[in-house]
Amino acid sequence: MAVATQSHTRTGPPEPYLASEGQPVSVPKSIWQYAALPLSEQATNDDRWSAIAPEIRRRPRENTNRWRVGWPAWTRPQHKSSPLVGRESLLFELHRALRETARGAGGCVVLEGAAGIGKSRLLEAAAEAAGAAGVTVAAARAIELHFAAPLTTMRSLLQSVAPSGLDISGIDEADQNPQWWIDRIGERIEHYVRSRSLLVVLDDAHWADELTALALRILVPELSSSPVLWLLSRRPAPTRGYAQEAIDWLISEGATRHELRPLEDDAVFELCTTLLGATPDASVLATAHRSGGNPFLLEQLLTTLCSAGQVRVTGGTATLVGDELTDDFLTAVDQRLRDLSEPARRLLDAGAVLGRPFSVHEVAGLLEQSAIELLPTVQEAVSAAILVDDGAELAFRHDLIREARYNRLPGPVRRALHREAASVVQQEGRSPVEVVEHLVRAGGHNDALAVSVLRQAMTQIAPTAPNTAADLILRTLDLISEHDPARPRLIADAVRLLALAGRVVEATRLGEGALHAGLEPDDELELLLGLAEAANVMGHSAEVVQYTSRAIARVAETDPIRAELLAIQAFALLDDMNDAAADEAGAAAAALGASTGEYAALVCGISARSVGARMRGDLEAAVSLGSDAVRITDRVGGESRRRHPRLWLAAALTAVDQFEEADAALVADQREADRLGTTWAQPRWYHHRTTLRIAAGRLDDAVTEAETGIRVTEQLCAPAKSLPLLTILAQLAIQRDDIAAATEYLRRARQIVADGHTAGADDVAWTDAQLREAVGEPPAEALRSIAPLASDARLRTALLTRDPTAGPRVARMAIAGGDLELAEAMSTTARQIADRNSGVPSLAGTAAHTEGLLHRDIDSLRAAVDAFRTGPRPLATAAGLEDLAMLEGGAGHRSTAVELMKQALRLYADCGAKRDAARAQRGMRALGVRFRMRPGSVGRNSGWESLTESELRVVRLVAEGLTNREVAEHLFLSPHTVDSHLRHSFAKLGVKSRVELARRVLIRDGRAS
Repeated sequence: MAVATQSHTRTGPPEPYLASEGQPVSVPKSIWQYAALPLSEQATNDDRWSAIAPEIRRRPRENTNRWRVGWPAWTRPQHKSSPLVGRESLLFELHRALRETARGAGGCVVLEGAAGIGKSRLLEAAAEAAGAAGVTVAAARAIELHFAAPLTTMRSLLQSVAPSGLDISGIDEADQNPQWWIDRIGERIEHYVRSRSLLVVLDDAHWADELTALALRILVPELSSSPVLWLLSRRPAPTRGYAQEAIDWLISEGATRHELRPLEDDAVFELCTTLLGATPDASVLATAHRSGGNPFLLEQLLTTLCSAGQVRVTGGTATLVGDELTDDFLTAVDQRLRDLSEPARRLLDAGAVLGRPFSVHEVAGLLEQSAIELLPTVQEAVSAAILVDDGAELAFRHDLIREARYNRLPGPVRRALHREAASVVQQEGRSPVEVVEHLVRAGGHNDALAVSVLRQAMTQIAPTAPNTAADLILRTLDLISEHDPARPRLIADAVRLLALAGRVVEATRLGEGALHAGLEPDDELELLLGLAEAANVMGHSAEVVQYTSRAIARVAETDPIRAELLAIQAFALLDDMNDAAADEAGAAAAALGASTGEYAALVCGISARSVGARMRGDLEAAVSLGSDAVRITDRVGGESRRRHPRLWLAAALTAVDQFEEADAALVADQREADRLGTTWAQPRWYHHRTTLRIAAGRLDDAVTEAETGIRVTEQLCAPAKSLPLLTILAQLAIQRDDIAAATEYLRRARQIVADGHTAGADDVAWTDAQLREAVGEPPAEALRSIAPLASDARLRTALLTRDPTAGPRVARMAIAGGDLELAEAMSTTARQIADRNSGVPSLAGTAAHTEGLLHRDIDSLRAAVDAFRTGPRPLATAAGLEDLAMLEGGAGHRSTAVELMKQALRLYADCGAKRDAARAQRGMRALGVRFRMRPGSVGRNSGWESLTESELRVVRLVAEGLTNREVAEHLFLSPHTVDSHLRHSFAKLGVKSRVELARRVLIRDGRAS
């Protein structure tokens, strides 16, 4: 078949795409130096893209050394690629994204379309354009078996960086700690792109493994302010999986999605002309349309017709001759391969079953031949451009050919080949995951081997890929007998892994079914543990108590596992507000943990007792117990560190107004979590950090921490963990007078509760009451949401120790609604807590403030303000000043009232409490004074003046060239929080990249050239 080297002339894309007269200048050594360049020089650099774009499309595809820059060798075809036609607009968009990356902006682009539609060809063009313009390229292709091999896809990407490699030494051994591994990769990439731009290309991303999918969820948004462009291709549904869900999430977060549709008629005409070297007539075009506009299928169809002598070229026109026409791609492939020898076709069948690039030795073993005997057959398949040979492994030129061959295999033959493949790959030392995958596809016949290999695979992948491990178990369960003795333990493992992966409904259904079927005591205990973990993930505290109680009844008094069960139960009882039973369970867990050396249970039990003491208002005990748990952890280390006792200590320290100590505990815990890669603790860490920021009156920072925490729960696929953060964000939105946002946050929180997450339902009710009040509903409606507070002292105590300002607010709401009983109850509880913790200023102030509102007692409000002034809570102080001002005004002390209201107004404004500030201004007007706030203090949403102090600190450090992790280390923040501050700063300043941000800082400081 003749292949033309000239492209058919078509109308070009918009003018910015066309070549420039200017000569490109050399790339600056650092993107930070680029930021300081005059804008004219920056523009000259940008012109390189205009010069490269048309040439990439027209360049002959014979230079295979440049094909797919950075792809592993086996992905490079040993033939000319088909021309890129009908995709000019998409190519223009990719080049525009590359230009933005060269300027320093990050981003993510997803190409979506059916197999053979041209995604890989576009990736090739983008990578070649990037390489020609000096942008570093990392490129790889995921394959189907990658889904069961954690980190495989990401490792392939990182090891392919060209022309100058990315150093990942020293972090490859961290497979058992996925979060640590991903964080270190992000750190290395951040350092790498300080002096260059990077294009990361992942073809067939839908096959990526679970841990790579998690890495994409985290790294793509985290590196969005750095010059890193992620270019992913995927097939659409019904191909589903962890990677597809991750890509869907990235698109929802702002990644650009381009759908590749079938070629239009003029593009089909052009491709036929180019491939045939002649103008196609109506007969050729009619047959070409059988490809459905799919360029790869069209190429295969024309290749088959030409090789069969069914295309004749006369006078520059190509005509179809003969009657043997193909009906579909499978038939086209069969016809394409019919000239191959029978041994070559059997070689392709064996390679299709292996499902990945394969060695000659492997396929020889599967065919029961020697590798030397097979070499001529391999050469035949390579010469026919069906297989690609890079000297080490063989691969199909296109996965569509492999799939077509695989799907043509009769079921019994396919299963037999998979059974033989399991043995071959096991002998070759391949991953147990791959072995068990072949056993599963073989359909059983060796239960003992399947279970044995599955155990090996579980050890390898469960810590980093619970979804994948759980799926392997579920598929293996379909193969083994209902009476197989290994079955109950496999079910217990599956339940635990499904819970860990967030698939709680599946876990519960599977576990409950096994329990009803009857189990041996040891197997039942394992299953109950798994079900307790599943219920704990969902926040179904009553079910956690039920499962742990059943399990505890089945273990001896001195069994170490009993301590773990008691500790889990203690926290579930706290969620059910049963603090007395929780304290008993926590004490028993601690005692048994100490005597058996189960220090993780010991620390967990003490921490549960600390939380219970705080909920009861015994804050001295809460701090003491929390400190004990931290001391034990620091002394014994080990698994106890993963219980993160500093989280609970920080909550207790916040409750007693020791904000600096609480912040230090959270900083230390964040560093510990970073070292351990502990994922479950992250949402709780952001929750406590947010609570501390609110208490300190730093509402903007609190919003940043809460939003970051919610994004982390989305990345971890653990939406239920976002419940407390959603209620806090709703309350913050009310304070910032953003009722629409508050309504949406509360809607999402209610949905989680409706799904059965009982822990945190009280927070939802309290937030609902505040929102009803904010939108002007009658006080009775708001009070209905918090009705249980009137009769349950435990709820009131827990609320006040979490948020002391809730006392006066509930009292004010109750008085307005005529519910003096509730107001009196809140006042009594606030006084009891204050008396029990006499050294805490905010608690004394809360008690006096609530009493002052209830009795309209000016002396009590004065005492409240005096107490608040000695503490660290500016919003509590402002609320006390506001209420005191109103009583002072009512008593005829106008000048005093005005001064007090001014002080309240300034505090509200400084904290960013827009709604409270507006109410205080109305209070000033009621006192007959119009007080004008200083410019920029409230309500500014853009420009330098709108940046918070925290954002300014981050911006200036980033402008100096520090990475997110370096900034985080400098400011004692998490890298995720730094990223959130940057996102807010970019939006406020109207910039897209760190480079642009650096230039704006240089201009503002008068240092730009």
